[in-house]
Amino acid sequence: MLAEQQPSPQLVNQRDLPAHFLLRADHYTNPAWLPIEKKHIFQKTWLYIGDSAQLAVGQVWAKQVVGQPVVITCLGPGEFKAFHNVCPHRASLLCNQTGIHSQKHLVCPYHAWVYDLHGNLVGAPAQPKFSDTFKPENYPLSPIRLESWSGFLFICFSDDAPSLHDFLGSIPQHLGHHRRGQTRLLLSQRQVVNCNWKNFHDNTLCDYHVAIAHRHTLHKVQGPIKHYSHHLETYTNCLRTPVTPDWQAENTALPDLPKLSQTAFFTYGIFPNLHLLGLPNGMLAWLYIAPLTSNTCELRSEVYGIPELSPSIATLKADFDAFTSEDIILTENVQKGYASGAYTPGPVNQLEARIVHQQQLILDFISQTSNPTH
Repeated sequence: MLAEQQPSPQLVNQRDLPAHFLLRADHYTNPAWLPIEKKHIFQKTWLYIGDSAQLAVGQVWAKQVVGQPVVITCLGPGEFKAFHNVCPHRASLLCNQTGIHSQKHLVCPYHAWVYDLHGNLVGAPAQPKFSDTFKPENYPLSPIRLESWSGFLFICFSDDAPSLHDFLGSIPQHLGHHRRGQTRLLLSQRQVVNCNWKNFHDNTLCDYHVAIAHRHTLHKVQGPIKHYSHHLETYTNCLRTPVTPDWQAENTALPDLPKLSQTAFFTYGIFPNLHLLGLPNGMLAWLYIAPLTSNTCELRSEVYGIPELSPSIATLKADFDAFTSEDIILTENVQKGYASGAYTPGPVNQLEARIVHQQQLILDFISQTSNPTH
């Protein structure tokens, strides 16, 4: 089943959990799966880029998105376009340095073809030397779908995927009022983890381990498991917990949030490799897990909030480093267990419903591909 088809409907209800996990150890260790996942999953879903506020008018943002070279241009306030960072002439990268650059045009370093920020070819040296059929308007940059939510940019390589708003499910409803004019990027970190991307994503969706492995860190915010509330949607899943009395005593909630959002900590998983955490003080945290190899991934963390209502940068960093280091130890050990050859999928606890939701979506998207080990 490919992305344009509806995923398995049984995943909408967590009562319909299977007896055992759906992915075998091979899915986490076999290098042959990664190109299949890139083609059938990452090429067909919405992928997080970053905060549009980082990009000023007349700037371009060159990035690698799951191995694909991409460039985002800012044409005006709130007006962005995304293109493949590939010259249509001889396939040279137009921007060979990742990052944000101020430039009025994109100039190919190979033959100096010049593109405006709308992606139109506006200059080519020695143009009379081409055939009479050559017309610059026939060689624009190849566009990529780009949409934004709450100022955050996403791209999708497929025209068949639903809109970003539909893809995000209930996120705009519950977290759409958290970002304000005073919101700033408070923390940004990257690190490489020695595990498969699905392994780390499963871990972040695992609500069974928080009270055990994070009892001195994340558990203090999420509170007792008896208050956990799960919601599974088509492409997203959510753990909602009431903020603890200790959190309320130390923090100020935004007064005009929707009623539920004033008292709840939302932890969303977004297919295929993204997480969004939201707290009533307006804090939003993105966790993006990029596949590198079959047994390594990159974890990118971004925390946004209103400085006056948020902990200090030092406190935020210490808190994120604490529970992230706990998760890295867990997932790297799990990766070793997958590689041992001794694992068969174990039984599912209801607190692991979000993991199964993710695993079923993965199987839905790659189901037309035969097992690469056969």
